Amino acid sequence: MLASSRFENRLKLLYALPAFALAFPTIPVFVLLPTFYAETVGLGLSTVGWVMFGLRLFDVVNDPLVGFATDRIPRRFGRRKLPMAIGGLIAGPALIFLFSPDLDGSAFYLAFWGGLLYLGWTIIQIPYLAWSVELYDNYSDRNEINGLREGIGLAGILSVGLILLFLTDFSELDRFQFLAWFTFIIGAFLFLVTLSIVPEAYKSGKLPSLKFPYKNALFLRVLSAWFINGLANGFPAVCLPLYLTYVLQLEDIDKYLLIFMYFLFAIIGIPVWLSIAKHMDKHKVWCCSMLIACASFMFVPFLGTGDILVFGLICAATGFTLGSDLSLPPSIQSDCADWDRYRFRFDRTATLFSNWSMSTKLSLGVAVGIAFPLLEYLGLSLDRSDVQPQTGYMALIVIYAVLPIVLKLLAVGLMWNFPLTRDTHAALNLALEKRI
Repeated sequence: MLASSRFENRLKLLYALPAFALAFPTIPVFVLLPTFYAETVGLGLSTVGWVMFGLRLFDVVNDPLVGFATDRIPRRFGRRKLPMAIGGLIAGPALIFLFSPDLDGSAFYLAFWGGLLYLGWTIIQIPYLAWSVELYDNYSDRNEINGLREGIGLAGILSVGLILLFLTDFSELDRFQFLAWFTFIIGAFLFLVTLSIVPEAYKSGKLPSLKFPYKNALFLRVLSAWFINGLANGFPAVCLPLYLTYVLQLEDIDKYLLIFMYFLFAIIGIPVWLSIAKHMDKHKVWCCSMLIACASFMFVPFLGTGDILVFGLICAATGFTLGSDLSLPPSIQSDCADWDRYRFRFDRTATLFSNWSMSTKLSLGVAVGIAFPLLEYLGLSLDRSDVQPQTGYMALIVIYAVLPIVLKLLAVGLMWNFPLTRDTHAALNLALEKRI
């Protein structure tokens, strides 16, 4: 039994390894890159906002197509492994080019290489998430494998934070290029290890169609909450560099220290939330974490120049809740995939996760597509020597801190009485076993 337990733990670890490399571009792409292209490259807030929004719409179209296609790959070719390998071959070079623009680059350059990066990322991410559902059926095991994957991903993000701290004397362009090449090299190694060793597992069911699973009410409920919470996380993410620069007026090294602290506490939070979820239904644990994040964000509108200590405490608290955001909702979605297989008899795990991925990307796209043009319209200036107009300054604070509170409370309202509990999922697994 002990040997079996060790083997299972090793298998979970090997499955989770690619998340380390996949997480490396997360902060640069979603948080730093939009402001870099707007300020340093000189495209402006509105142009970058609309390009990033267009890329997300492109990504949204790709997600269901990728999920549908990967669910129909013959098992002998590797239903999950083959698309992950193909996606890596697309995303790696695209990342290098996206992070190496000329400083007089064009919107087309951002759109082209950003589009290829998002496409490759999608081809990797959807089968990767679906793979975890097929490896484990148990309610708690899914918490563990999702928590391990996201924890290793956060370790990757934390490593990026350390690298950025060490590279503060280099130009922003040099930092991006170093991260791109480092991600490419370490990603190739980790993907090779995982794809070579971890086995695939399969579920029985009919082949899926491209039809949206609108009849699966549980799936739609989780998907809606995830999208709303994604917006709540997306607005602060895309506005963070602007908030730190124009409200708190911090230097680069202080910004990177705060980002490092945020993700450090997210890593600390994951085992804590998973431990709580052993004694409490995971949807209730997720709701509690969102309420803590809301309480923490309530202090942000009262901060001003140099309030780094208080903001650091807020980063620690909200980072701690991020551990729940990352580990528990994918596990809840995995349980919804079981319900879908029982209720509708489809083998469409990747198709369901493609909608999950689509929701994530759409929320981030909507966030930057609304926030950046609105801030420019209200007068926020990217010239640091300018005195910011009150409308732009206040809009930045509201979008960064107030709007996320409202959105998270809506997500809590959707999920608080979610019916797929630990007991109902156990009964669902028994029903699926009897059917087989």
